[in-house]
Amino acid sequence: MVAPPCSLLSGDSWRLELGDSLEAMKQMKDGAFHAVVTDPPYMIGAISTGDAKSKAGSWVDLMNAAFWYRHWMGECWRILKDGGYFVVFTNWRTVPMLMKACADAKIATSSLAVWDKEWIGPAGPAQLRPTYEMMLFCGKGSAKIPNRSQSDIFREKWMAGNMAQSGHPAQKPVPLLRKVIELITEPGQSVFDPFTGSGTTGIAALQIGRTFHGFEGDDAHFTTAGDRLRNAGEPLNELFTENADCPVSGEAD
Repeated sequence: MVAPPCSLLSGDSWRLELGDSLEAMKQMKDGAFHAVVTDPPYMIGAISTGDAKSKAGSWVDLMNAAFWYRHWMGECWRILKDGGYFVVFTNWRTVPMLMKACADAKIATSSLAVWDKEWIGPAGPAQLRPTYEMMLFCGKGSAKIPNRSQSDIFREKWMAGNMAQSGHPAQKPVPLLRKVIELITEPGQSVFDPFTGSGTTGIAALQIGRTFHGFEGDDAHFTTAGDRLRNAGEPLNELFTENADCPVSGEAD
């Protein structure tokens, strides 16, 4: 079966593809990457059987959303090398879905870390104003955190100006991603992100000497991420775009 046409952006040590990451991951070999770091949709207000007027949805809605999480997370776990880490950004509403998905996919959960934004966000009149999000760390097999002084709280300031740089509503700070990736990988190792967004994971990986492979399904974010990745690290080959049948490499050492 011939894969549908897609777009590919690439440089000396990175590769970004436009398309469905779940289908693409199914073609990748086991243990292709040293780390998977991603910021997926939080599925806030995911409604399947519940009250459409309820932002939280019903418990059934949450578990139905977990079904989708299980499938893409299971593929991420499969293509992760033994000893590697799978890190997923989340918020408090999404944690039940993640834990259900991990249990169903037999993904080992290691830590739930807090990202302290050092910034107070907006909230409804019945809510406390949020200052944090979270990251689920899943270590595979022999995985270890070499830096034993790292706590489960990461402090990195978030500013509204971050979104203005890329037009992405949920852009994370590059320094935060550098901390995470440096913690769980060595120079020269490979990082994968199935939901690349504006490219922050890839930028951080390139800046500290890792390689990057990502997917993005939105045309505008794909273009933005490509532009940002092109300027992220040195040396990089000249950026090129290819509109053709794009082979999925998944061949990181």
